[in-house]
Amino acid sequence: LKDAPVQTEVITSKALEQYQARSIDDLLSGLSPSLTFHDGDMGSHIQLNGLNNDYILIMINGKRMNGDVGGQNDLNQLNPANIERIEIVKGAASSLYGSDAIAGVINIITKRNREKMELTNTSRIGEYGDIRQSTSFGFNYGKIKSVTGINFRHTDGWRNTDLQWDQNQLKSGSTMLTVNRSSNYTLSENIEWQVNRKLDLTAEGTYYERWVMRTHGPWKYQANDFYYRNYTFAVGSKYKLGKRNYLAADLSYGRYGYFYDYKLNEHTDYFLDNDRHERITYFAGQRIKQSIQKQILGQVKSVFYLGEDHILNAGIEYQYNHLESPHHIDGDRASVYTLAAYIQEEWTARENLVLTAGVRGTQHKETGLNFSPKISGLYKPGEHINLRASYALGYKAPTIKELYYNYTGVIGGGALTAYHGNTDLKAQTSQYASIGIEYVGQKFQASLTGYMNYLHNMIELVEISVTPDEKFLEVEKSKQYKNLTKARIYGMDFTFNYRPAKSLSLAGGYSYADPKAQYPNKGIDYMKYLPIDATSSHNANLNILWQHSWKLYRLGVGIYGRYQSTRRYINDNNADGFQTWRINTAHSLLKMKRWSLTMNAGVDNVFDYVDRTPFGRNRATSTPGRTFYVSALIKFKNN
Repeated sequence: LKDAPVQTEVITSKALEQYQARSIDDLLSGLSPSLTFHDGDMGSHIQLNGLNNDYILIMINGKRMNGDVGGQNDLNQLNPANIERIEIVKGAASSLYGSDAIAGVINIITKRNREKMELTNTSRIGEYGDIRQSTSFGFNYGKIKSVTGINFRHTDGWRNTDLQWDQNQLKSGSTMLTVNRSSNYTLSENIEWQVNRKLDLTAEGTYYERWVMRTHGPWKYQANDFYYRNYTFAVGSKYKLGKRNYLAADLSYGRYGYFYDYKLNEHTDYFLDNDRHERITYFAGQRIKQSIQKQILGQVKSVFYLGEDHILNAGIEYQYNHLESPHHIDGDRASVYTLAAYIQEEWTARENLVLTAGVRGTQHKETGLNFSPKISGLYKPGEHINLRASYALGYKAPTIKELYYNYTGVIGGGALTAYHGNTDLKAQTSQYASIGIEYVGQKFQASLTGYMNYLHNMIELVEISVTPDEKFLEVEKSKQYKNLTKARIYGMDFTFNYRPAKSLSLAGGYSYADPKAQYPNKGIDYMKYLPIDATSSHNANLNILWQHSWKLYRLGVGIYGRYQSTRRYINDNNADGFQTWRINTAHSLLKMKRWSLTMNAGVDNVFDYVDRTPFGRNRATSTPGRTFYVSALIKFKNN
C-alpha cells in the first residue's frame, strides 16, 4: 500500500472478525471515519467525504455492484463471513472505473478458497431479535476451486418514539417503527477452474430475498409490506500472455425486483382506463410489482508490464440498464446504455517517484460523449515519508430512475411527497485535486490528505410547486431531479495506527468535509453556497485493541468509538450530532491444527444514546440504545 500512487484504505478480514458488527453498514462506519450511513428500508444510504451513495462506486472483486433500490445499494446482500478485505479509494476515479466514482470507490474482495477444504460459520444473536447466521464452505479439487455461502439476517425492529408529524401536526400514538421488522438471506456460489497454466475461468451466482414488515395504525396506516428478490450470474476469464501480462473478460447479468405485499385492501390513484375512471384496487394477499431492474455488464481489459518501469492498463466496457415499473414510467419501461474505453499508464520514473496518467471516454445514450482524465504521483523523499498528489476529472451519468421514474409516497413518516424524473438532465462532472503526506514507521503510521472537489451540473432532488392534481391527491410536497448550478467540497482526512506493544494497538481517524451547492430555487440565495442535504462536517472514530494469549486461551478486547457532528438539511430540521461507543470481547477457546473456535460477547452503544426525534423529521441515528450480543465463530481447515 505504501507504494501505491493513489492512497488506499484497507479493512482486513481480521478487523472484520474483531468488530462483530450487526451489519455491513455498522462495520464500515465504525472502522472508517470517512464513511457515514443513515438507515432506510430502501437500502444503504452511504456518504463518503460529503457525497452520497450516487457518487460512490461499490464493487465486488473489482466488478461494479449492480442493483439499487430507490437509488441505494442494498449491502444486506453481502455475506460478512465471506469478505477477505475491503479497499476504499477516495476521490474521483472515473478514468479507471467509470461513472459513479466521483466521491470514491469501495471494493469488497471476497474470500477465495486456498485449502483442500474449509468451513467457516458465524452465528450472532442480539437484542430486538437481532440474528445473523453466515456460513461459507470451500473446497479445492484438482484444478477446480469452489466457495459456497449462505447469509441470513433478521431483526424484530424497534420504536424509539410514538410521535409523528402528519399534515403539519405533531401527533402521538404512532405505530410506526424506527427500524422495521425484516428478514433476508443470500445464497452465493463461486467456481474457479484453472484450465491450464495460462487460462483461468470463473463463474458465480447469487440469489437474494428480503421481506420488510411494516406496522399500521388507526390514523396512519401502511397498507403494504416490502419484498425484494434479486439474482445475478457472471462468467469471467483470464489469459496470461507471459510473465505478468494478461487479458481478462467478464460478463454479468442481474435482475432486481421490488414488490409491494398488500396486507390491507387499498384503492389506488391509478385508473383502469381514462373513460370510466375506475380506480384500481389492490387486495390483501396480492404481491404487486413496483420495479424490475435488469443490468448487463461486459468488459474486456488488458494489463501489460512494459519492462521494469511501465504498467499499461487498457479496456472497453459496455453497460445496459432496463427498468420496468407500471404507473411510474411513461410506457411502463425505459432503458439506457453506456459504452466506454479507457487506458492508464503507471511509470516508475525513478526509484522514489511513480507517476500515473489515464483517460476514459464514455458514450451515454442520453448525455453523449464525455472524457475523464486523471494524473497522480507518489514521491518518497525519505525512508519513512510518502508524498502523494492527484488531479482528476470525474463523470457521472444520470441514473435510469433520475431520468424516467415518478413516484408518490411517504418516506420515514414524513410528508406525502411526489418525486419526478427529468429526461433533460445533463451528465455531472467534477474536478478533484488532492495532496497528502504519509509517515510509515515500524510502530506508528499516519496519513494526512487535503482535497477539493468541484462539481458541475450536480443532480439533486429540488422542491418544486405542487400541481393542482397533486393537491387533489393530498400531496404535501413535490420534488424533481434537476441539475444544480455548482457544488464544491473542501475536506481533509487524517488516519493513524500505533502499536506501542505487541498486545496493544490504537487506530483511528478524523474526516472533515464542507460540502455546499448552489440551489436554483432559493430566490435571493440563488448564488449562495448552501450545505448539501444530509451531510455532516466532522466525523471521527477511535479503536483500541488489546489481546493476550495463554496456553489454551486467548482474550481480545476491543473498544470502538464513533463521533458524527450535526447532519445538515436545507428545508427540514438538522439532525443532532452524536457519539457512540461499543465494546467487544473475543475469547479463543479452541486453537487446533484444523479447528478453531472464537466466542464474542459485547455491548453496542455503551452509554445508551437514543434519538427520539418524531417521525417525519430528520434524526441523527436509529440506534435503539444500549444492546448486548453474543456470537460464535467456528473454522475448519484441511490443507
